[in-house]
Amino acid sequence: MATPTPLSRNTVLFHRGWVIGVAVVAIVLGLIGLIFPGTSLVAVAIVFGIALVVVGLRRIVHSYTASDLTRGMRWFAGILGALTLVAGILCWIDPFRSLSVLGYLIGFAWIFEGASSLIGGAVGYVGGARWLTIVAGVVSLLAGVVMILLPLVALSAFLTVGSIVLIVIGVTMLLLLPRRAAM
Repeated sequence: MATPTPLSRNTVLFHRGWVIGVAVVAIVLGLIGLIFPGTSLVAVAIVFGIALVVVGLRRIVHSYTASDLTRGMRWFAGILGALTLVAGILCWIDPFRSLSVLGYLIGFAWIFEGASSLIGGAVGYVGGARWLTIVAGVVSLLAGVVMILLPLVALSAFLTVGSIVLIVIGVTMLLLLPRRAAM
């Protein structure tokens, strides 16, 4: 059985530095989310908008440069890219409305996931216990309905829980920090 070789002092210091850095960022982001929830949600909407703009631009460029697509598919990709680009810009113009849309998208996704789990549980296409799949489907359906009925409240709750999780992860990382190498 091979004995693991000890890490060099520089390697340990480098690793410790990264762990400390990531932990501090997690704690700071968690605190910002708890202290400034409205601003944090607006930031999420703006980042969502940036992602949509980038994806939209990529689709538009792809529609012009893709030689493997038919003319119809190129038009479709270009139109989809333009719509995605406009959606991203609208996220910047009205971040709170874009948060509602994001909440609706999540809600519909959970409803479809819940329905899929219920059907899978009912017909037996599951990897685990059927009853657990059915319960998960019901929970997903209910969460989807709540998300659609109260999107901003649900997203605010996610922000709060996510912020607390970030703080806990950051503190845990600091508590489990690797020991310093011997000098």
